[in-house]
Formats: sequence, structure tokens, C-alpha cells
Amino acid sequence: MKNETEEDFGSSLKLTRPLLQKLKDRGFRYVQVMGFTSDRRLDYMEPRFLLLVPIMELSDDPAKQEIYEPINSKILEDWANSPDEGIEILISLNKV
Repeated sequence: MKNETEEDFGSSLKLTRPLLQKLKDRGFRYVQVMGFTSDRRLDYMEPRFLLLVPIMELSDDPAKQEIYEPINSKILEDWANSPDEGIEILISLNKV
């Protein structure tokens, strides 16, 4: 696992409505969505939880294109409003 991904896990919290609002207030526009198994292996097919990494801008570099969701999306709002339902959603505070 990359060191930066390990750092993202080390400083993460469950996504909640106040935390999502804090990210919006700080100017974040997107989150990178990463799916992981319970032993922290990257897995988008049957993830145990999702780790969201906040970012300000998307990269134009095709090599750095990943899965992103706009910070104002209905999906993120639904997840933040129901933090204890379904798959566990964590937000990395490493870059906040």
C-alpha cells in the first residue's frame, strides 16, 4: 500500500453532515472515492468501506484520473445524512 494511502487511513473519520459541510466551507470541490476490503486492499467490486479523499481541483493529467464525486452531490449528502447505514464511509482528514 502506498504511504499516502496509509496516511489517509490514519487520519480518517466517519462521514457526517457537519464534516461534509466543513469540507464545503474550506473550499473542497471533489472527493476521490477509493474502495477497500477489511484488510485495506483496494477493491471496487466488493468493498468493506469507502475512503473519500477531499481535493480542490481535478487533475488534467490522464495518468492521475481516478474516481471522483463532486462535493455537492446528492450521493455524498445521502451518505453523510445516514452515517450508520450500509457500507462504512470514511473521509480522510490528511489534507484538510
